[in-house]
Amino acid sequence: MTFRLLQWVFVQNSGLLPEAASLLVPGRRALTPVIGALCATGVIWAVQRWSSAGPSVEYVEAVRFDDGRIPFASTLWRTISSAFSVATGAAIGREGSMIQFAAAVTSWIGARSPLKSVPLLRQVAYGTAAAVAAAYQAPVAGVFFVLEIVLGEWIWRELPQLALASVAGWLVSRLILSAGPLFVVHSAFSPSTNALWTLPLAILLGVCGPMYQKLLRSARFASRWPLALVWGGLAVGLLSLSRTTVWGNGELALMNILKGNQALSSVALVLGLRLIATTLCVGTGTVGGVFTPTLFVGAAIGLTSAQLLHSTAPLLLAVVGLSTLLAAVTHAPFMAASMAVELTGQYHLAPWLLLLNLLASLIARKISPHSLYAIATPTPMDTASIA
Repeated sequence: MTFRLLQWVFVQNSGLLPEAASLLVPGRRALTPVIGALCATGVIWAVQRWSSAGPSVEYVEAVRFDDGRIPFASTLWRTISSAFSVATGAAIGREGSMIQFAAAVTSWIGARSPLKSVPLLRQVAYGTAAAVAAAYQAPVAGVFFVLEIVLGEWIWRELPQLALASVAGWLVSRLILSAGPLFVVHSAFSPSTNALWTLPLAILLGVCGPMYQKLLRSARFASRWPLALVWGGLAVGLLSLSRTTVWGNGELALMNILKGNQALSSVALVLGLRLIATTLCVGTGTVGGVFTPTLFVGAAIGLTSAQLLHSTAPLLLAVVGLSTLLAAVTHAPFMAASMAVELTGQYHLAPWLLLLNLLASLIARKISPHSLYAIATPTPMDTASIA
């Protein structure tokens, strides 16, 4: 809700960011992301100059290497910086900062709680599961997210606690926000009659996964430029003059794809523009996530492939693309399969998606052992979260 309120301050519209952008005159549409980037830069500069907040610690790193300790002050300032970027259209996900902030709050409360029977790192893991489930209304994916990515191992005894935390986060989200799949697909289709194209698509995206990661990290040199965040904002603003769906995390672009009425040229153009915008935002150090942008990229590649191959079930390939690219870049096939079905409502596809995800993930691991969540100590206040 804070993101929406800040968005209204800048653009007087609290709806989807691309729709808000479409109501602005071209000059204001181009400059708004720059203004947000300047505000985000001001927050970072002020903290580095006057605050004693230490370096930020990502929640995956905190759970695996630091007993769940996440400095709250530095996370808070990063979240504020992210809020300015996200509210003004940065092509990056708000969910990354939301989950990081939830994990930091869990760590702060847990460290001060008189109940010491549950280790702090486990408490942070539970908080992360709840945050993922709340952000995406995906309780099963929240459990697998923690097992495959945060803990990095299957600890079966943690399943009941993780399930309880994840369901709790999901229920709270349903009470506050609308219920139901975020990107529901209304078409009914079966993988049995279209399996011919889903297998090569999974193989293709297994190969593309490591390439996509390299692309996202290819502009990291831009973080050394003066006023680095501003360059990312300027890129988003200028690119949005062509398509307003460049603004934001790709939510509306993904919705449009999953409606199935997008022309090939339109999908390809938005895909190209968003790849450039997201890469520059990540490269310049914009604080946020690339989880939802990755969902869009996978769905766009799947739909493009379906149209090129004249498939009779283009939306099936879009859902497969969404799922398999996510599995390839995160090395978390169970999480990706459950996330795909919970986001789209296509629960009957879960067994087939899991098989395709295992294949895509295996191929990606053979090419590169590093996932999108490869652990590296971030520099203070200037590294994008990738949740």
